[in-house]
Amino acid sequence: MELSKAIFKSEDGKTTLHCSKCGKVIKTGDQFSVLEKYALKGVITLVAQYCDDHKHMGMYSNEIMSEMVRKGIKEELRKKLSEVTMGKNVLNIEISRPNQKLVIMRGIPGSGKSTKANQLLDKGVIHSTDDLISSAGDYNEYFKKMVDSGDWSAHGRMHKQNFLNAKQSMLDGISPVIIDNTNIKASEPKKYVEAALKMGFDEANIIVVDVADGGVSAEVLAKRNTHNVPLKTIERMMSSHKGVGPLTVNKMLETTGSVKSPKVLYSGVMLDEKSKSRLLSVIGQYVPEGWKIFAHHMTISFGKPLEIREDIGKEIQLSAYEIGISDKAIAVKVKGYPSNNDIPHITVAVNVSEGGKPVMSNNITAWTSLDSPITVTGIVKEVMK
Repeated sequence: MELSKAIFKSEDGKTTLHCSKCGKVIKTGDQFSVLEKYALKGVITLVAQYCDDHKHMGMYSNEIMSEMVRKGIKEELRKKLSEVTMGKNVLNIEISRPNQKLVIMRGIPGSGKSTKANQLLDKGVIHSTDDLISSAGDYNEYFKKMVDSGDWSAHGRMHKQNFLNAKQSMLDGISPVIIDNTNIKASEPKKYVEAALKMGFDEANIIVVDVADGGVSAEVLAKRNTHNVPLKTIERMMSSHKGVGPLTVNKMLETTGSVKSPKVLYSGVMLDEKSKSRLLSVIGQYVPEGWKIFAHHMTISFGKPLEIREDIGKEIQLSAYEIGISDKAIAVKVKGYPSNNDIPHITVAVNVSEGGKPVMSNNITAWTSLDSPITVTGIVKEVMK
């Protein structure tokens, strides 16, 4: 009895596997198993495959199995299967987990990313840094404390814990392991991808599911995201997402970015000396004796790199149009460049002898219009820790 081989056909760049009895298409190339891929490459010999109507003729029938044993094909297949497991992934590591999947979710807050992750869950597990933060207490208070103190180390620890949890799930053989973070930049999921590949995952089973903006506007995303991410941040994330483009395994591996704790203390528009003098010539009369003068910058973001990288070093013109005074700080409201602060401002002076700090400008509630706006200029910079 002569054993039939699997029938593969290629036409118009599309490869298909056919039933050896009736010729019906069983699978297309994107559905091929590891064995079928290696058979197509000629690494192994794959016996005839059959459609559902003729599956009784498959290789597991007694007659064919007897013939395989008689001709020694069973032993040959066992040897070839052993060779298949020696296939290497993109990091040149043996693929020892050929069926395990890692899913990298990607999307703007409010886009439906987490909903999609749950739809893909099946028998897997979802790991989310936001979920870790929420389980530890008040989500908004968590970020407020870090902004007020300038210490973002807790956020680095949360990201590290989420990574360690996901790594353990991968080691435990769970599939799929889903990473439900925003993952806008290629550097953000890099650790997860590297860990999976080093464990023996096939890069073909590392999948990026990008819901982007969910097909809605920034205003809608700002209203419906569950963590109160402000509109300006949403807009910057959408711009960054578009700039990075589609994520691939290679792009994530090649990035020089890092998911470690942020090294940037803050980014801002730093005033030049002429602008500082111009501002103080008008506002200085309101500063009590003994208060410390700042008039240094308008904060763009705190504790993370500037997302619009091409703006670093750019000269920006700001317009100061209101003055705010409290018992701890004096500031001017400004416009002309986006800021993560609810009220974009420049801290002019602080009552340090009474415990005042520059961050307390955010707490000013009494604002009065200036007789005429004050134009100042500055350079967009990042201040490192």
